[in-house]
Amino acid sequence: MIEQRNILRQITDIQVQADRLIKGQGDLTDMENFGRYSLELKTFLTENIQDNFILKYDNQIPTLDLDEESEITDGFIYSILYFFDGILGVYSLEQKKKAKAINVIRDIKGKYASAEFMLKNYFD
Repeated sequence: MIEQRNILRQITDIQVQADRLIKGQGDLTDMENFGRYSLELKTFLTENIQDNFILKYDNQIPTLDLDEESEITDGFIYSILYFFDGILGVYSLEQKKKAKAINVIRDIKGKYASAEFMLKNYFD
């Protein structure tokens, strides 16, 4: 059986990271790292937890893919906005991307909070 304290600590840690990002204490790189960490944790739970109810719930935890969140950051439209709006246009796009990501991060945090409760019962 997996080490209980370790998995519960990681779930607490990801919630703390989510809080920090939700409060605006992070940039897009921090959000990308959070997304990778969340995906790794979700994969770890899928591979190591035997309870079907928890596994179903684990599958409901969304993934944070910043490339998906903003389709405009690449290509022709991005170039035009940069040309006409300069740095302010790019900054505006990044802020929109961060706002969308924060909504997903809130959802991820809530799902992990519920998963933590379920896992505490699972380990008892």
